[in-house]
Amino acid sequence: MFMNPVVIITGASRGLGLCLAERFVKAGGVVFGTSLTRKSWESARKRISDRKKFRLFLLDITREAGVKRFISKIRRICGRIDVLINCAGYVGRLAPIEDESLREFEKNIAVNLTGPFLMCKYALPVFRARKKGWMINISSMAGKRAVPRLGAYSAGKFGLVALTQAIAKENPGGQFKCITVCPGGMNTEMRVNLFGRKDAERQQTPEFVAEKIMEIIYGRIEMESGWDIVIRHGKVTAINPLPGA
Repeated sequence: MFMNPVVIITGASRGLGLCLAERFVKAGGVVFGTSLTRKSWESARKRISDRKKFRLFLLDITREAGVKRFISKIRRICGRIDVLINCAGYVGRLAPIEDESLREFEKNIAVNLTGPFLMCKYALPVFRARKKGWMINISSMAGKRAVPRLGAYSAGKFGLVALTQAIAKENPGGQFKCITVCPGGMNTEMRVNLFGRKDAERQQTPEFVAEKIMEIIYGRIEMESGWDIVIRHGKVTAINPLPGA
């Protein structure tokens, strides 16, 4: 791996993204985190107080021009990107397909698939030039098997697995790795808002999932480009190789 990595994490101000940022900072990395609003910045900065190692930026990952400028800025500041983690997500509300509005469906696809596509698109030249590093797309168990009343969310997360596989097949030879992480339910505010606090408290912690991702990056869990890993109920339940490789 690399010392003092330069890390980009979308959705870094809370939940899994914040847990990952905390671990990278403790490991000596510099984290450039993004969020759509400043709503959680105060609590995030209380948890990670080092402003030089943890820098937050407002970014709408669904807007191409903003993503392009952001990636160029990080490259200009640091000269490299070692890790990109697409962690930002959106779920909306529980609704059967016939009751889902087109607006909600499009928002799910925009945040859960178009955003990661744009981040990967503009980061790819940096990774090709470096010939090493990790691009990690955070999908979901809903990206492995569809969840009723979460059809739009499931569609976006399924697409994210396919995006990862395509990137891996377009960039063979192990120059850098692009993988998908598919967590089961986590005890986050997103889960609370969707299913209630009692349900959320029964789920695995985002800290546990973050620790497994760190184990992947630092070689303690072996994964190749294009693979996906399923983390459920506080354990790794499957590691799936790239189909048709």
